[in-house]
Amino acid sequence: MPYPRKRVWIIGSILLAACVALAGAGVAYTSSTSFCLSCHEMRVYQEEMRLSSHAVDAKGQPIGCSQCHIPSGNVVRMLGAKAWLGVKDLWVHTTEGGTDLDRAAMQPIARRFTDDANCRACHHDLAKNAKNDGPVSEVGRLAHENYEGKNGQARSGCVGCHRNLAHLPVFDERIPTNQKFAQKIKEIRP
Repeated sequence: MPYPRKRVWIIGSILLAACVALAGAGVAYTSSTSFCLSCHEMRVYQEEMRLSSHAVDAKGQPIGCSQCHIPSGNVVRMLGAKAWLGVKDLWVHTTEGGTDLDRAAMQPIARRFTDDANCRACHHDLAKNAKNDGPVSEVGRLAHENYEGKNGQARSGCVGCHRNLAHLPVFDERIPTNQKFAQKIKEIRP
């Protein structure tokens, strides 16, 4: 009776393919910026992002949440980060209503899930400034060489030094390097 066994394999294969396709569609949907912004507490981030230097990429396309906050390259790490962040955000949304987010407590977690590979996808040449029209400062050059292991070894990733480039909590507005961004943010905050 080879036919029933063959049918089981065919049906099993079709079900497996359907499950993989549905999982892939689910991951794609939950990685979209529109999904992130479906929670009202995330809208403050959208406004901050819109005014930041990271609002659009080099091609003029809007930068989405997942481009920075979902690890790329390693599927296991990406799925782990999505699961952890999703459960944490859902918990905060349902238990606290998301009205008073403790952004100071959230920063270390957000930085932990911002992979250097995501930054390096756009910033290839660390010897050039952000506008790509000249060299970085001497301090920047030394820091980037340290990051690349040329003159020591960095203990920090990109967001360890480059903070508040896309989002700026009120408590960080006082930092001198954030003044221009802080002024833009003050114009939108009530």
